[in-house]
Amino acid sequence: MLKQNPEPPPGGVMAFLQGRMGSNRLPGKTLMKIQGRSILERAIGRLQASPAVDAVVVLTTRKKEDDAIAAECERLGVPFYRGPEDDVLARFCEAAEVFKPEIIIRATADNPLIETGSMERIVTALRLSDMDYCVEKDLPYGAATEAVTATALARTRAVAREPRHLEHVTLYIKEHPDEFRVLLLDPPAALRRPDFRVTVDTPEDFAAMERLIGRFPETAPPRPLKDYFI
Repeated sequence: MLKQNPEPPPGGVMAFLQGRMGSNRLPGKTLMKIQGRSILERAIGRLQASPAVDAVVVLTTRKKEDDAIAAECERLGVPFYRGPEDDVLARFCEAAEVFKPEIIIRATADNPLIETGSMERIVTALRLSDMDYCVEKDLPYGAATEAVTATALARTRAVAREPRHLEHVTLYIKEHPDEFRVLLLDPPAALRRPDFRVTVDTPEDFAAMERLIGRFPETAPPRPLKDYFI
């Protein structure tokens, strides 16, 4: 079972993992199990495996159906924050006010095979280049995370008004490189597989992830993403 201090100290790098039970195509997917472990647990484990991450916090909604996600976090010993359902940007900013990270790694809880090495690369680049936002492009679909400073996220909340910018946390930043310092990195060549899908959005995705993950024994720390390309 994953364990973590339920009250991470302020500062440093925190992975904010957004997830909810509601989904038009695959309701409840966040807690669906692959090889006995929920997708949420798998995502948390891969985030915790990165040396760049000081703490993981799950961000869900206040809806009754998401009580199940809160309960799973309590079982795993992972802190969580419950905020607005549709204004995900507000949910992130409210959580940042509570937990006070310096840098936020944004991840989503429908991705059981997050690329663990990418987090250290994007956080390092963010700091060395004094950027507001950094992501690796052309990773497999569902493997990427994003690094953004808490300051930049707060600035975004102050100016973003369109529903799509409130739903997609970093979209405003990416669409306004004149206002924010944005850095897009190329991942290592072995991981440049934008054609490879490792997210769970449909029943077909879930079946594919069951088959893919089931081909390999579980390891601790989690198996590198490149192993799954074989």
